[in-house]
Order: sequence, then C-alpha cells, then structure tokens
Amino acid sequence: MIRATVFGALVLFNALVLVAQPIAPAFNSRPGAAYTLYLNFTGFQYTGNWGGQTPGITPAFRNQTGSSFTASQQAEIKNIWARTAETWMAYNVNVTTVDPAAQAGHTTYLARQHYYDTTARVQHSVIGDGASNFFGGAAGVSYVGTWANSNTAGSGLSTNWTFTNRSGGYGSYKRIASVTVHENGHAAGLSHQGDYIGSQEINQYSTNNGSTNTRPALGTGNAQTRVAWAVGRVNTNPNTIQNDALRIRQNSGMGGFIDDGIGRTLLTASALTLNGNTIDSLANQGVIVPVSNTNPNPIGVDNYTKGYYSFTTAMAGINSITVNAGTQWITTGESDPHQSLDATLRILDQNGLELAVSNTSSFSETISLFLNKGNYFIEVSSAGGKFASKGPDGTWDDKLFYDMGAYFLTGNVLAVPEPSGVFFAIAVGLMLFRRERRK
Repeated sequence: MIRATVFGALVLFNALVLVAQPIAPAFNSRPGAAYTLYLNFTGFQYTGNWGGQTPGITPAFRNQTGSSFTASQQAEIKNIWARTAETWMAYNVNVTTVDPAAQAGHTTYLARQHYYDTTARVQHSVIGDGASNFFGGAAGVSYVGTWANSNTAGSGLSTNWTFTNRSGGYGSYKRIASVTVHENGHAAGLSHQGDYIGSQEINQYSTNNGSTNTRPALGTGNAQTRVAWAVGRVNTNPNTIQNDALRIRQNSGMGGFIDDGIGRTLLTASALTLNGNTIDSLANQGVIVPVSNTNPNPIGVDNYTKGYYSFTTAMAGINSITVNAGTQWITTGESDPHQSLDATLRILDQNGLELAVSNTSSFSETISLFLNKGNYFIEVSSAGGKFASKGPDGTWDDKLFYDMGAYFLTGNVLAVPEPSGVFFAIAVGLMLFRRERRK
C-alpha cells in the first residue's frame, strides 16, 4: 500500500448516512478495452478494513444526495474524467463513469465490493471526501500492482480512493485528476518516482524541481499543466530505474500500445476528412505511442509512432492546419486540459519532402501555408520526449518524460474551389435578371 502526498487542507468528514446515490453521467474513453478504470463519483460505503483502517462512508461528489447530479456537477465530473482518461489513452484501458458491477447485476455495496475484488482487470476508484480518520495525511491511497488480478473477496485490493477534500476541494479538477492518475498508476504496478543526487534522495515524490508545466504522474501532481509518464529512479531504491510506460504495458492482458488506425507511413496515409474546406476534428484524431512495445524509449522523435494524412488542394491559396494536443471530450474542436502529448506538425509535398514544420514550446501546433493546387501530406509526430530538470544546483539525476498521447486536427484546406468575385457577380446578376423577367 502506498499513500500519496497531501495536496490541500483537510476538511472534516461530516456525512453520516448516504440518503441516496445519484446517477452519474455515462462517459467512456475506450469501450471494450481489456482493462476498466471505473471512476466512482456516486459515493461508496466500504465494508471492513482497508490497509488496517476503516474507510466507512465516502459521500458522492459535492455531497450530492439526490437522485441525480445537477448540470454543473455533471460538467465538473466530465472535466475530471476527461483529464484522467487522456493520460491513459495510449493503453488498452477504458476510463469510465459507468459502474461495471451494476452492469453485472450487483446493486448492494457489499456485492459490488465483492465484484471489484474478484474481477480481474477492473479497478474501482472512489472520488469524494475522505473521513479524517482514514489515512488523514493522504490525498489518495491505493494498493500496488493489483489491477491485473482477480483478488480475494473482501481484500479491497481493487478499490482505491482520491480524497477531494485533501486535493484542493471539489473545484480543483487538475489536482483531483492528478491524484486519480497517480493512485491508479500504483494499481498498475508503479512505485513513486523520486528525485536523487547519486544515492541521496532529495524528494520522495518528484516535483521536477517545482515545475508548473510537467511533473511525473507518480511524483507530486500539484499545479502542473500535465502529468506525464516517466523513466527514472523509484523512491524505494535508488538503484531501480522504473519505465512507467513499459511497466503499465506489462500488466497481464494489457497488450501492446494501442493502434489508432491512422496511417503510419506515407504509403498508408489516411485521407483527410473534410466538411467542405473545414477539417472534421472528430474524424481526424489519433494517438501517438512508443514504437517499441518491449523497450519503449521516451527520448527521440523516431521512438514514437507518427500519423499521416493525405489531402488535395483544388486551387492555390493559404491553408491553415492545427494539430491539437489532447482529447476533445469536453468541447468538440477544443483541447481538453491535461494534455499528455507535446506534438510536432509538418506539411509535406506529394513526394514526402518537408514544406513547413512547427515544433514550438506549446503542446499544440499550427501551420498556415500557401500551397499550389496539388497533393500533400500532414505528418503528426511527438516532440520526442523531455529531460527533467536537474534541480536548482544542476546535480539531480536524470529523469525522462514521455511525449505521447491523443491529438486531433482542425483548420481549413482549399479542397473545394472558392467562388471568384467575378463569378459571384455574374451569378447574382443572372438571378436579378430572371426575377425581372418573371415580373
């Protein structure tokens, strides 16, 4: 069992009885996946001990006791779910708010608890206020390496918690999602990523030198823009290097990194889907993952897959294309927060020669380019990974971050000829002439 660090002040537990469980909005990131991560916002009453302590009752999100969540509460749940799901997009995992135990016909707390324990590849993650006497110093708690297994009934190995009252409060979506990712990283077998100088531990939970941009998922997720899977030393042993992405993939039945179905070479490029001249964001989305399933390496563009799209311009003019890092579950066409991918965008000619590239410090990239009539390609790739901060004195040991995750395309290409001013004027004149003739 491993506890996460404290992120926010404690709020005393004040719910004695769950009057009713509200129905959560149904969200799924990858239906039919081999692994299920059930985010439970509806509250739970755990029977028995967990880690030598008594969880008791965890109230529903925002202590909702009615039969349903309000519209604003549903939006908040979706925000936390989307942030959490984005981090798991490279894996054969469905992050869901739909209770698999209820779907299997189990309705009581005890029956559901039994289902989670005894069903392999199902993880039950309770998100709500924690009792002050249940691991009072932790933002979340989880057992390690239990997700893949069918565990003993009553063991609680397949249930973990994210405590909203110790993660900045209900509105702290970033922190709640970071803790949830962290705890379920434990369930997938990961230990904490520490910071070291030689064999001396500087931070038990890595902060990437206090970065507000990127921190390791198994470090301290606090005010960062994203949490990322990393390669580095674990906090329990300075001689053990943990490759997060590899360890997650090695869970029994997880399989390799997912195949998004997008062409990975010029010869297999996917046709860009358009609505007129507008890129259809929902039809042009993919996931960048490590090339190797057996030895994934976070550093180097060629250590990641690439996505290729082909398109044809019908006339000369400016084409504007954006690769948006992240998913678009909250608002179609807009990146959800907590992106995992730092993307690179290239436009290639029909022979595969580079015409333009954008690889800025931003996670998303845009190219606006004059193109003649003809055939072209879009290449989406990873920025190639990141080296963690060496610390304030430059002596901290190396830690490497993965640049992998979801993306989608937006923008406009001149696939359909735009009407010229002369043509438009003639068309309008003919319409007016016909109207006069009818009079």
